[in-house]
Amino acid sequence: MLLRKMNQQLCPSPKPDLKKTFQLPEELHSEPSLDKDSMKPNEDEEFEKSLVPSSPLCSRSRSTITRSTTCNANSSLTRTSAPAGYTGLINLFLLLCAVMVLKLYLGLCAGVAIDSLSLASVFPNFSPPLPLLIFPGIVMLLTYRVELLLSQNKVSWDNALPCHLAIIAMVLTLPVLGLRRQDHLDGLLSNLLICVSYITLAMKLVSYVQVNKKYRDEQIASNNNGEQVYPDNITLWSIAYFWVSPTLTYQPNVSYTSSIDLKVVLYRVLELCMMHVMLRSVLLATPSVVAGLLKAVEDEELLVVIERFLTLSLFSIAVWMLGFYLVFVSFLQLTAELLQFNGRKFFHAWWNASTMEEFWRWWNLPVHRWAVKHIYVPFVKSGWSKMNAMLAVFLTSALLHEYLISCPFQIVGHFGFVTFLGQLPLCKISEVTTSKCGGRVGNLFMWGVLMFWNSVG
Repeated sequence: MLLRKMNQQLCPSPKPDLKKTFQLPEELHSEPSLDKDSMKPNEDEEFEKSLVPSSPLCSRSRSTITRSTTCNANSSLTRTSAPAGYTGLINLFLLLCAVMVLKLYLGLCAGVAIDSLSLASVFPNFSPPLPLLIFPGIVMLLTYRVELLLSQNKVSWDNALPCHLAIIAMVLTLPVLGLRRQDHLDGLLSNLLICVSYITLAMKLVSYVQVNKKYRDEQIASNNNGEQVYPDNITLWSIAYFWVSPTLTYQPNVSYTSSIDLKVVLYRVLELCMMHVMLRSVLLATPSVVAGLLKAVEDEELLVVIERFLTLSLFSIAVWMLGFYLVFVSFLQLTAELLQFNGRKFFHAWWNASTMEEFWRWWNLPVHRWAVKHIYVPFVKSGWSKMNAMLAVFLTSALLHEYLISCPFQIVGHFGFVTFLGQLPLCKISEVTTSKCGGRVGNLFMWGVLMFWNSVG
C-alpha cells in the first residue's frame, strides 16, 4: 500500500473524494496561473530545460525503464518530465529481495542474530529552545518592514540590501549558536527540524526579496503602465501566508481551492502519526547496527562486516522512503489542504529515474524550482556560462547538505559536503550506464546509490 501510494498525489478539486486522493503527477492538470508572468512563456522553464544535455532526436518510441534500443537509452538522458508507472518501485522491490536474501545467508554463516525493531512512542520528546521558536516571526516582520519602506521609496535598494543580507545571515547563524549536542534520538530530530525550518525560512526570504525586486524593476521599466501587482502585494497577510505555505518560491497572486476537505485532513494527520512512528522506530534500531559494524571492522570479521553493512543499507533506504512519504506526501499535502493551496505537485515520479541527474531534478520540486529561479537563472542573466551557473547550484546544495548534518549533530566536519561532491562522478557514471545498458539498469544503479551511498556516508 505504501509503495502504491508513492506514485500518486492529491487531486486539488473543490470537493475531493478519498478514492481520488492520489493521482499521478503527469495526470494532474496544469497548475493555474499564479502571477501575471505565467500568462506568457515561462522564462525560468526555458532555462531549466537548458540544464539537460541535448542529444539527437529519435523517432522510434521507447519505454522509459526498459531497454529497447541505443537511441532509446540515449534519449532517456534528455527527459524533462518523469514517466508514470511503477517500474522503478518494482526494481526497488527486486533489489531489496536480493539484498535481504544475501544478508540472511551471511547472517546464518556468521551467526549474527536477526535484528528486531522496538516500536517508538507516538509522542516524541521534543523540547526546542523557546527563542528559536520566536525568532522566525521577528525575522518575517523585519523583512516585511524593509520591503514596505522600499515600496514607499523611503529607503534605497543599496541601503536595503545589507539589511536583507544581515537578516538571512542571522537566520542561518542562530541554530549554529543556539542548539546543543543531543545524546538521544528525539533531541537529534528536534535539532534537525529546527535546522530544516531555518533553512526553509532563509530560502523563502531570498525568494521574497528577489521577486519583489523584480517587480520593482519592471514597474520602473514600464513607467507604471500596464497591470500592477507591486506594491499591493506588500502586506502582512501576503508574507505570513508565504511563510507557512508549502512552496519556496514567492508568488504575489496565489490560487486557492474553494474549500477544505476535513476527511482529507484527518487522513493526512493519521498518515503523519503512523509514518513518524515507523520512521523513529527504524532510527532507534540504527545505532546498534552501526556499533556492530564498527566492532566487526575492528575484529576483522569480513562476513559480519558485509552483513552489518547490508543491514545498515536496508535501514538507510527504509528511512529514505519513510521520510520522503512523511514530508512530501503527508505533511506538504496536509499543509496545502489546510491553506487551500492549489499548487500541489511536489515531486515527479523520481523512482522511475534512469540517471542520477533525473533523480535530483524530480525528487524535490520545491527546492529544484527555487534553485533554478533564484540561483541558476540570475547567474545566466548576469553573463555567467550555464556550466558555471550549474556549478553554483551544485555548491549551494552541497553547503546546505553540510549545514543539515553539522548543525543538528553539533559537529565540525565536511561529511555532507564531501558526500554530496561524490554525486558528480556518480551522475556521470549513471549516464554512461544508462546509455550502454539501458534505462532499467540505470534505474537499478540509481536505487543502488540511494541504498549503499548513504550507508557509506
